[in-house]
Order: sequence, then structure tokens, then C-alpha cells
Amino acid sequence: MNKKKKFWTFVIALVIGLMVGQLITALIKIALPTGVVRDFLTYTISFGLNPITIDLAAVKFTVGLMFSMSIIGFLFIVAMVYYFKWWI
Repeated sequence: MNKKKKFWTFVIALVIGLMVGQLITALIKIALPTGVVRDFLTYTISFGLNPITIDLAAVKFTVGLMFSMSIIGFLFIVAMVYYFKWWI
């Protein structure tokens, strides 16, 4: 398998892991009662570029990119990379 295909397979595994992990985190926030376990599993860290607004009188646009990572999200990323390792 060539390097380009390996890279895109790895990126797809990361994206799937992020999306499924955040979905499961949201479901756990709804399903689990308030407590230490829920707080630990759903604790999120946000990182990235804060939104920047550029106003040019006729055109106004906002650019930014933020990621949120939780324990569940991290575990799903690891699981997806492990699953996709056969194609990497």
C-alpha cells in the first residue's frame, strides 16, 4: 500500500473516532446520573483557533477551528486506529 493511501486511511480512522467518541460522550451525559464517573468520562478539553471575524464593509466572514476531546473520544480514536491498522 502506498504512503498516500496509508495517510488517508489514518485520517479517516481519526475522524470516525472523533465523531463516534463525541456522539457517545453526548449520550453518556444524558444517560448517566450526575456523579464522579459521569464527570470523568465526559470531561472535555477544547483546543484550536478561536473564531476571528473579518469585516470588509461589503463582506464579513468568520474563520476558526475548534476541537473538543473527551476521555471517551480518545478511547474511540484509539479503537478506530487499532481497527484500521490492517489497512494502514
